[in-house]
Amino acid sequence: MQMLYSGGTDVGKVRDHNEDSYAILAEQNLVMVCDGMGGHAAGEVASQLAVETITTIIKEHDLGLFTGENFPYPEELTLEGKLLVGAIAVANQRIIDRAKQSSSHTGMGTTIVACHFKDGVASICHVGDSRAYLIRNGSIKRVTIDHSWISEVMEKHNLTEEESENLVNRNVITRALGTRTAVRTDISQIRFAKGDMFLLCSDGLCGLVSDTDILKAATSCEEDLSRLVQELTAKANEAGGNDNITVVVAKVVDQEEISDFDEVRRVTIDWSEDNQIARIDEVIAGKFPPEPEIPSGPAGSTVNFKMPISKERGISPVLWILILIVVLAAVAFIVFK
Repeated sequence: MQMLYSGGTDVGKVRDHNEDSYAILAEQNLVMVCDGMGGHAAGEVASQLAVETITTIIKEHDLGLFTGENFPYPEELTLEGKLLVGAIAVANQRIIDRAKQSSSHTGMGTTIVACHFKDGVASICHVGDSRAYLIRNGSIKRVTIDHSWISEVMEKHNLTEEESENLVNRNVITRALGTRTAVRTDISQIRFAKGDMFLLCSDGLCGLVSDTDILKAATSCEEDLSRLVQELTAKANEAGGNDNITVVVAKVVDQEEISDFDEVRRVTIDWSEDNQIARIDEVIAGKFPPEPEIPSGPAGSTVNFKMPISKERGISPVLWILILIVVLAAVAFIVFK
């Protein structure tokens, strides 16, 4: 198997900071996109924490970490697929734990879409409305279904994209990491072949650029993935750029044919049992020790610690000295005049 990857993120034209995060782990053949939410800085913390957590677990490659009778899966799921589902569950709990440590992080969360490639099988997991597309033989197909209010309404009432354009609450998502202890993750496992392209993105792209236009760009830039990422980002900004924009592309350059494999189409793994949550807590305790907290003294006391360096430094000491010299000179002039 041989893969090519490219990715990028952009703040867009409206937001003043970027809450999206993404990762490309070429050695592990894993890509992911997270779209954070929860106010200034908090969304960024959640998305980065998810990427960090999943990266750590996947790199360690302990395929037995989330197996056994406590973790029921469809029989067809590969061990790599099970590990990715478990890594996402750990990320969910770490975001919840971090939010409890600071009032400024209360309510933060993130979407996640991640794809792992091995032996001709792509394991695609997602929570929220960040998407994964499969581009094959001149056509484009959504592998994921948005976990959003509008998506549920469209499915329930059989509405088209055009018919749903004017509905309110279009941006309300129904699932995200960090919002509840019992995380529900959708996973699909599909075969891939030489020439296939997988595109992952936040809704800053797919909310503004149509699937048709994504396909056109992918077709014209199929030999230059970096240019594809740049072109799609530019299209989203030209359409208004009202959100952060993140695009990650994985192209299958070479892949041998594989034996028969039972594909898994969008199965929801719901981890809500006490023993499952306890196992997640064990993994967190073993792999992610708590960060040291700044000590707090008794009421009215102060604690000495180094402040982070800021670009807003105020008046420099040299300037204060110059001001003092001027003031003293003025006083001397008045007194001895």
